[in-house]
Amino acid sequence: MKWGIAGYGDIVTRRVLPALHALGEEPTVLWGRDPHRAARTAEEYGIAGSGADPAVLLSGVDAVYVATPVAHHVPLAQAVSGAGLPVLIEKPLAGGLAVDGALDTIGPCAGVAYYRRLAPAVRRLREELGVWTPARVEVRFRCPFDPGPDDPMRWRTDPAVAGGGVLADAGSHRVDLLLHLFGRPYEITARLDRRFPEGAERRADLTLRWRSGTRAHCLIEWDDGPPLDHVELTAEDRTVTLDPLDSGRLAGVTGRPLHLPPAPNPHQPLLADFTTAVTTGAPPVCPLSEARLVDDVIVAAERSAAAGGLPVRPWS
Repeated sequence: MKWGIAGYGDIVTRRVLPALHALGEEPTVLWGRDPHRAARTAEEYGIAGSGADPAVLLSGVDAVYVATPVAHHVPLAQAVSGAGLPVLIEKPLAGGLAVDGALDTIGPCAGVAYYRRLAPAVRRLREELGVWTPARVEVRFRCPFDPGPDDPMRWRTDPAVAGGGVLADAGSHRVDLLLHLFGRPYEITARLDRRFPEGAERRADLTLRWRSGTRAHCLIEWDDGPPLDHVELTAEDRTVTLDPLDSGRLAGVTGRPLHLPPAPNPHQPLLADFTTAVTTGAPPVCPLSEARLVDDVIVAAERSAAAGGLPVRPWS
């Protein structure tokens, strides 16, 4: 397939383009708001076309990958879908940004890049949850992130551009994992604090509750402490851990720990899944309808935080 790529940041150059090449796909045009940067990136990675007009994405391609700052995700996906093209969108879909009914205008062949759903350890864990239900889940994530004023990643500190702070960024993957494993929670409480001057939170402390009795506590931080990426599920008779999340080291499901490592480039199975969806008509691993639920959790967490941590029931 011929691909249009919207964006020229780290995700595109480090993951998306190498994955497309490894799969035998053909990136043919690269769009970005800065035409000079778009042209330089396209030349460096052997992409024939580039430009700052979104129209360059809409002709001569079979599908489009949107990997821009979050504020541009939905407008670009609308334009791509309006041209009758499949679209795969970086996470989060919109985060906490208001999109009203805009998502309803995006066609059926659309997915969001929650690639951890395809990780072998996550698939094995999901199978395990078919036979038991944890009472408690603990999710801990911490990594350093404090970009200076001239850092190209500074946009992630502005909720109007990034759709939120650490919860919409690193946290959205972990919220999606919980929804993938347990479905929609009925109640959410949250506190969001330690904000950048632009408004994005550095720390998100939230609790999700399901009618099954499962309760998940998530502490997601941009902080200089020791890095963490820990998932732990506990019932009366057992504890299952995936630690670090991307290691594939799954303990507690058999008599000995399992090692089910993910792909070295997780965007490669993601893009393989999406090309299968395009060619067969099957849904992608994370369709738009499911990615919207992550945004609903982010919005509910912001409402709860604004109300001093009171419970919010987003789907009641």
